[in-house]
Amino acid sequence: MTPHEDRESIRELLSDYSFRIDAFEFAELGALFTEDGEWIARYARARGPAEIAALMARNIPTEPKRKHFIMNSLIRLDGDKATARTSYLVVLQAAGAGLVPSVAGTYEDQLVRMPAGWRFRERRLVHDLAADLGLNLPSTRG
Repeated sequence: MTPHEDRESIRELLSDYSFRIDAFEFAELGALFTEDGEWIARYARARGPAEIAALMARNIPTEPKRKHFIMNSLIRLDGDKATARTSYLVVLQAAGAGLVPSVAGTYEDQLVRMPAGWRFRERRLVHDLAADLGLNLPSTRG
């Protein structure tokens, strides 16, 4: 693959994650990680596809509905490894008859090329701004 093709494949991975999380396709989302891949936020952490899928299924309720928007990804390639910093992440969630932003932040990713394509080795969610996340957490503020 050319560097351009690698970057495009990584952008597809970043987008696929957002589509999967919003569609509650947590097993498929988990499959976007390596076997030892980690998902990290200040309120939770999981390792490996099954544990990541289980964490998402446990923490993300079907209501309120939400949509993840990502933009401005900086991708740095290093052979079969890469890093990506995606600023900005914005999550909108339903609130009565309207929408409210629940979080704005950054994804900091470590990626590796696998036979099946690029996968997350580590996905770290950094909340720059957060309101009520609407998640199933011991504390509803993230």
